[in-house]
Amino acid sequence: MNRQVRLVSWYIAVGAAMLCPAESTLEEVPTQFQCNADKKSDRIRLYLGLENLKINCYLHNDYSNSENQDIFSTLYTSKGLAPSLKLYNRTHAAVFNFQMSLNTTTWSIDIPRNHITLNADVAPVDEWYLQFKMHHGLDIFSTEGTLLDTVREPLLQWTIGTPISSSEVGTFINNAVNLQVSKSPCANDVAVLAPVFAPQTSAGIILIVTKSGFTSMDNRWFNCTDSLCALLNGDCNGLAVVDVTLTSFNLLILTTRGLFISENLTSPVKSNLNFKKLDLPISAEVDHSLYKLLYTPLCFSNMESFHEDYLSLTSSKPIANNQNLPCLYSTDPFTDWYRCLQHGNSSASLIHDVQQDTGIVLSLNKNQAFVTVYSIIYSQLNKQIKFPPFQFEFLPEGISFDPNSHQLYVYGAEVWSSEDGGNTFKKIISSASEKFVKLISCVHKQAVVFVTNYGNIYFSKTGSLRYSKLNKTKSEFSNLYCDHLGSLILLALDAHSPNGLKVENIDPASLMMDDDLGFDRPLALQYIGDKTALFHEFGPYLANPSAVDSSPKLSNSYIGKVIQLSSGGRGVITEVYTTHISNHFLAVAVVDILEMFNGEPLITDPNQSYSLTVRDVSNSSVDLQLYNTDSTDGFQLTDIGKTIVIPGTSSFLITDVVNAKSVIAISTMPKLVRKDKTYNPAQWMLFNFGFGYERTWKITEGECRHSLQSFGDFETNSLVYIVIQETMSFSFKASVSESGMSYFQKKLMKVIVGNPSLLKVTAAHSWDSLGNHILNITAFSMFFQKGMTTISVYVPEASLLCSLSSFTFRLRNFCPTSMRITYIPDRFISSDEWLYGNPVDSMGNKLLMDLPVNYRPPSQLGIAIPVSDNIYNADPSKPRPRQYYQISKNTGTYKQCAGKSSQAECGCTEEMRLSPLAAHSDCRKRTWA
Repeated sequence: MNRQVRLVSWYIAVGAAMLCPAESTLEEVPTQFQCNADKKSDRIRLYLGLENLKINCYLHNDYSNSENQDIFSTLYTSKGLAPSLKLYNRTHAAVFNFQMSLNTTTWSIDIPRNHITLNADVAPVDEWYLQFKMHHGLDIFSTEGTLLDTVREPLLQWTIGTPISSSEVGTFINNAVNLQVSKSPCANDVAVLAPVFAPQTSAGIILIVTKSGFTSMDNRWFNCTDSLCALLNGDCNGLAVVDVTLTSFNLLILTTRGLFISENLTSPVKSNLNFKKLDLPISAEVDHSLYKLLYTPLCFSNMESFHEDYLSLTSSKPIANNQNLPCLYSTDPFTDWYRCLQHGNSSASLIHDVQQDTGIVLSLNKNQAFVTVYSIIYSQLNKQIKFPPFQFEFLPEGISFDPNSHQLYVYGAEVWSSEDGGNTFKKIISSASEKFVKLISCVHKQAVVFVTNYGNIYFSKTGSLRYSKLNKTKSEFSNLYCDHLGSLILLALDAHSPNGLKVENIDPASLMMDDDLGFDRPLALQYIGDKTALFHEFGPYLANPSAVDSSPKLSNSYIGKVIQLSSGGRGVITEVYTTHISNHFLAVAVVDILEMFNGEPLITDPNQSYSLTVRDVSNSSVDLQLYNTDSTDGFQLTDIGKTIVIPGTSSFLITDVVNAKSVIAISTMPKLVRKDKTYNPAQWMLFNFGFGYERTWKITEGECRHSLQSFGDFETNSLVYIVIQETMSFSFKASVSESGMSYFQKKLMKVIVGNPSLLKVTAAHSWDSLGNHILNITAFSMFFQKGMTTISVYVPEASLLCSLSSFTFRLRNFCPTSMRITYIPDRFISSDEWLYGNPVDSMGNKLLMDLPVNYRPPSQLGIAIPVSDNIYNADPSKPRPRQYYQISKNTGTYKQCAGKSSQAECGCTEEMRLSPLAAHSDCRKRTWA
């Protein structure tokens, strides 16, 4: 014992010095948990099977190794600390604590499966998020990860086609010209990748299935060519992949020969996954390669019967005689297809708004494009429109919903965003040289990524009208993918890789810092306070006198960006106005000064040593003259585009140098100009926010200055149930961390409600004694409607570098799945009596009865028409009663007895016979009499 105490004291005294540089403490060195892995990783991936979840973790940083990692364990165990693990998804959360031990180099935990989930049936269920911390409640060494239930994830149960070995992969990889990827709506680490081959070199239908976001060696390759060819009567000529979509229940493959759909992925696995060819209401001669699948991922875990899964088949490419291909749409199980409502000969794309239950159609023709929102009745578009059509002045390439929120995007040469389901739009990005052709959503990070036809990548966030171009391009033969933890991954085929894939993690934070949104127009600086300034955008005439583009460069997308001067000084843009009192300026930005801007030094601009007088004034144009100066110290041609700043009055942008003593300038605020007013040398300064090759200023994404936090124990993307006549409250706090800046009752947060007609949502704003913005949201269920809405709280000014600048959660106006009507008997019945006894009440009446074999309860359609999927007292060897109608034949599935030939093979335990879960309904034999 004494020896152990001495060892602990020695570890505490010298542990940090061994693991870290002398100038750093243990907490200052980037340190993370590593669990069940031999190599260092920035995240943790764990998998849950039928057995217990066993986890071994240790702390790791760049200065530790296998020989001294035990110092971490001993050091923190001696302080009474041990790691904690928080598991959470949209509806549930649980915390587990690791064991403390001085005799091991790792921390361990053994969690029974039934402490995480009671179900084992195949179904679309949420993948778990993990948070490892050194003791629950302390934000020390916080490390994120995921936990995937491989027993329940539908796609992982199947063999999709003929397996392909790694040695065969290299024979066809080089013929791929594109990649299509689709991820599971509930578990984004589960995905399907489909190489697209050139028609003359097609290797068939090749699919790659992953459970780890393609980052490990366990990817499975399948060749589905034979199974699809069989549906074409062996005629496989020209068969190639066009697109692929993975829904909660089906895998759909769009090929050059038609659209194929798999059987239900949650059905019992008997053999390889079967497909069938869908009968679409279009000509058999249509080139299917001109189509693409449009689908908004919708996780049907905890989804109710009033939600539907929509899929559309769209094309923007005309065929012969300038005729457009018809837009088609369908709902799960995608057997019946309908034509979109489209205007004349225009091409159309349809996307479903699950919150407002509307169909949003983007229509294109040669000269115009517009979005029309249609109501939906009985799963079909109704001709009655909800809003007047919104017209665009460019031809979009596509339309997409952010599945995390209610943000609708239309993209092409420009990117526009709608918060209200297609009624109004705001422009986010505009490009004259390239088109935006794809959108990728990173749900966990609440980020949106846009890709152009040249492979450039633009990064934005939910609720933000701002973007940043990443210093990274995507090659033509690669694709971007976002995994369950929100990591952005670039995928490409690689014949030299052991698993045939090249996987590159993209870090937006490190790649967006080089993006300069400055432009070739001068800005005029004007101080309106010691910490606030205005930047007036001058027209393009100085840089290009023949320019006809008079539209402002500054826009709302610049809010939150930081303007920096190379000689020193920076400020954050908080507001932008695209109108101006002077016709010489196009826009003005309000800037909070973070660091005072430096004026031009006297050594380069000695004219600042002399007095300045305002002479002739004509509208906004002003003649400024220096006094007591010679030609060597006066104005120079290089001063054109610079700003003369005089605190307390208008600033002046120099547009022409008459001579060394006189310049022509434009005043930013003409009404403040005083003719013949003379300013002493100490009263004015020159600032260079000019234009040209040697532009001295830039506008970039600034560091994170804002913080957003929620009160209460729920995470972003949570799903919360609210029942009729119930009131729920949610509170948030936003603050600014910049020292020296004070804001008096400034509203930092804004709220977006996806479906305002579902609930009565009110927002109350207040401020604490430190000036932090407090937002209290109250939701009241009063409209007696079933449905779902998202509520997004975001900070518009927050930097894109902030880890949390928006918080989105879902409210479902419906009874939660955990709510039950419970019968409380007059007397307690033990488990033994439920299984083997015959208990009676005080009158001698039996309390329990035995259910008939393969019993199914009656439905609203009648006692002889069961429609329930649950079968009680199941016995596959005996007939199922009351199977008279087709609806009864199509429903009712075995669970525990699936694939078994008799009741004895079902393997029902006593716990299953007592279980109230639907997954164990096969085993229930008795019920209340």
